[in-house]
Amino acid sequence: MLDKIFAKIERFVPLKWREALRGLADQGGFKRYFTNTGWMFGGQMLTLLLSFFIGAWLARYLGPENYGVLNYAVAFVGLFGFIMNLGVDGIITRDLVKFPEKRDELLGTGFRLKIIGGVIAFALTVSAALIFSLSPLIRLLIVIFAATFILQAINIVSLHFQAGVQAKRNVRVTLTATLISSILKIGAILTGRGVIWIIVIFTLDFLWQGIAYARAYQASGLRMKDWRFDRALAKEIFSAAWLLMLASASAYIYLKVDQVMIGAYLGTRAVGLYAAAVKLCEIWYFIPYIICASLFPAIVNAKITSPLVYKQRLKALYLLMVGLATAIAVPMALLAPWIIKVIFGRAYLAAAGILQIYIWSGIGFFVYVAIYQYFLSENRLWAIFYYSVFSMLANVGLNFILIPRLGLTGAAWATFISYFAGPIVVALAHWRRKETPPEPAPPFPIAPTIN
Repeated sequence: MLDKIFAKIERFVPLKWREALRGLADQGGFKRYFTNTGWMFGGQMLTLLLSFFIGAWLARYLGPENYGVLNYAVAFVGLFGFIMNLGVDGIITRDLVKFPEKRDELLGTGFRLKIIGGVIAFALTVSAALIFSLSPLIRLLIVIFAATFILQAINIVSLHFQAGVQAKRNVRVTLTATLISSILKIGAILTGRGVIWIIVIFTLDFLWQGIAYARAYQASGLRMKDWRFDRALAKEIFSAAWLLMLASASAYIYLKVDQVMIGAYLGTRAVGLYAAAVKLCEIWYFIPYIICASLFPAIVNAKITSPLVYKQRLKALYLLMVGLATAIAVPMALLAPWIIKVIFGRAYLAAAGILQIYIWSGIGFFVYVAIYQYFLSENRLWAIFYYSVFSMLANVGLNFILIPRLGLTGAAWATFISYFAGPIVVALAHWRRKETPPEPAPPFPIAPTIN
């Protein structure tokens, strides 16, 4: 089956790239990762489609003004999400692949770190909401939704399933939580509830998900009681992850700052219009994360066993990212007015022009996710930090310049330019690096260790 899929893909691929695709398909282990990706892709598609269409119904129900209030609060909280994560997810996933015997120490230590990060993130978010001159309603929504920082700690179980290529378990968890949440959202709409009820349901999403993850972990024959916190391991993880945390800070700000700035410059109704267009673009963003998350164990193992296979898999990954993003952008841009009208209604028609610009930024985003995985496999954490900070500063700077001049269209152009700037800079840096003679290799291979 996999061979037939790659044979069809090769018809549309330049000759010089076909060898990379064939090398990827010929790897027996890759077929396991491909099946895992299929589970992740299918499950995420179901949950996202369900969440998206109920979200569109919610947008119609609330109208641009109240929908803008809701999204402004969510975006404001999102600015502090990096503190909760502490950048440890990538490190723990990598080490679960390399050192599966350290599972209980890694999960127990990571869970404790996430709890600490969640409490700090909650406190800082609430403090910021009280400092800024926000309306009482928006402040209340921010305080309620900030509780998700603490509820998300148990989701570290998903890293265990991800590292073990057990996507089926993660899919079951997300489907269960999404179904519960969807029923509650439909009930809120039919009974005429306001934005406070809606934000409470958004917050409880993470509670259902946490309960489902705990049950799935126990069902796999493992016990959370066996998790152990190791202070030395915590220091080791954080020493490796703090750069990723700062990079995550840039990414969180990157994704949410435009809506916060639009609210400050243009008001909450403008946030509602912009958020509608962004939702139609972000619904596709699960694709690079799913593919990279599933293939990351294969990429890490290939780096250890075969440098040639490692390069082939990376080349195929970049090719796949560009092709998928372009295939999404073309029809979305052409049909933008019709899509907005059908899904969100006439009240949101002004979002069509935003969508036609913003959707093309997906190409840069898809490539960014793949580049992140490459840097992580190479343990080039400083490169991840520089890349993320550069993209974030470009986005914020462009928003400051373009929103006052071009309004919502300026925010869309800011995202488009900044998403493409990062991969271009990386490509130029990589080209210069190839032109420079490599440094002599060390006498012995150096591998990361966990005490």
